[in-house]
Amino acid sequence: MKKRLIYAFCGVLTCAITLQSCEKFLDINKNPNAAENVDPKLLFSYASTSYINLRSSGDLYIPMALGGQSITTGGNNPTGWGIPSEEQYQFSTFSYGNTWRAYYTSVGANLKQAISLAESATPKNNNAAAQCKVLLALVVYEATTVYGDVPFTEAWNTGISYPKFDAQQTVLNGSIALIDEALAQFDDASALKISDYDMFFKGDLAKWKRLAKSVKLRTLMTMVDKDPTKATQIGQMVTEGGLVSSAADNFKVGYQAVTGKKNPKFAINEQYNGGRNFFFGSKYVVDFMRNLSDPRLPKFFTKPVEATDYFGIEPGADGDDKHDVRISNTLQAADAPEVIFTYQEELFYEAEIYTRGLGVGADLTKASTLYKKAVEESCKFNGVDGTTASTFANGLPNLSTVPAPMALINMHHWVDKMDRGLDAFTQWRRSGPEGQEIPNLSLPIGAPAGKLFRRYEYPTTNEISSNPNAPKELVKYNEKMWFDL
Repeated sequence: MKKRLIYAFCGVLTCAITLQSCEKFLDINKNPNAAENVDPKLLFSYASTSYINLRSSGDLYIPMALGGQSITTGGNNPTGWGIPSEEQYQFSTFSYGNTWRAYYTSVGANLKQAISLAESATPKNNNAAAQCKVLLALVVYEATTVYGDVPFTEAWNTGISYPKFDAQQTVLNGSIALIDEALAQFDDASALKISDYDMFFKGDLAKWKRLAKSVKLRTLMTMVDKDPTKATQIGQMVTEGGLVSSAADNFKVGYQAVTGKKNPKFAINEQYNGGRNFFFGSKYVVDFMRNLSDPRLPKFFTKPVEATDYFGIEPGADGDDKHDVRISNTLQAADAPEVIFTYQEELFYEAEIYTRGLGVGADLTKASTLYKKAVEESCKFNGVDGTTASTFANGLPNLSTVPAPMALINMHHWVDKMDRGLDAFTQWRRSGPEGQEIPNLSLPIGAPAGKLFRRYEYPTTNEISSNPNAPKELVKYNEKMWFDL
């Protein structure tokens, strides 16, 4: 009952947000005069807010983190999330539907309209259009990694009632094309851009361009195992540079510790669990970190006073309040940011590139430097002091001394993203062929016999069920998509 009430609340909240956005968007389409008077920055701001709220919400974050096993429910612990749940692959129709509507309505449609308005303005606002295209590329990337084949080439076109569903490869290439368009469109000589309504970078175009290139690199890295020809572009990008290059480039938005502006991860615990975190540490994360005496442990988790060390639990197992760690309320504080891309993520990709020799010569010495720097930056990002972070990272083994260097990089990369639901889940899926992913996950306790969670199913909503171009056969939650080997 507890979870049903929470989902009802989340559904009402999300629908309210979505309906407001949809109403604005439809009014703009119906009234050309109104469209001429809407500033693209307002649509960009609304889309940005909807986007970060989706990523940290009960509709996307919780199902992806539980299904992907980077956090756990605590089983039947009375103040845990409870089972059966998303951890046992019981996903709410709210999650499927609200996530789809957010990507395509409150976020995607508003960004598409903002691009149109910016490009048709006099004078043309190229920078605003480019900023919107970078964010739209992120949205497109996420939508396809959540659902698989989705509308793209015919999406957000008011002249097409029933857009076709494009193959994932087409969608990912389309996301890259949006980035390329944005990079060509940024105009440093123009004062026109989104600044005060840009909650990410406040109109800093240099940061937007570095982010765009890193987002493109991430997309190529998601594709390269299925399409090895992408290695050439990957090599060119790391050789040319211009990517995210410091923590100052982190793409994130901070929430505020005031009513109505709190991080949803915090708010759900505050409203429904007396401020205690619903979620426990996953053994896959905690055991790995404990064996390294990782200084991020107290930043990620709250250890019971009775516990002798940090202990996670197997997904689906009952959490012991005197033994097992919960997710830290500092990590998920009211003002904790929603994190979309970080410097350490860029470093992990570059370490992988030089380890595998993707478009460059394999160089384990360089890769070791990059992966250690990535871990150091992850530590500092999560509140570990610089000296401790550096000492810990530099004490990690060199990649040339371990039997499976990519396994080590992938594990550290996944741990860094443990609280970024979808991002951790996508990193796990791309870390190796089925059965060889890092970490090597097992079915959660209580999950149906069969394969592991791989995707969201399509929502059974009118916009899909009435679309003759939508997939007709049910695509199950445990079916792999194109990029997922």
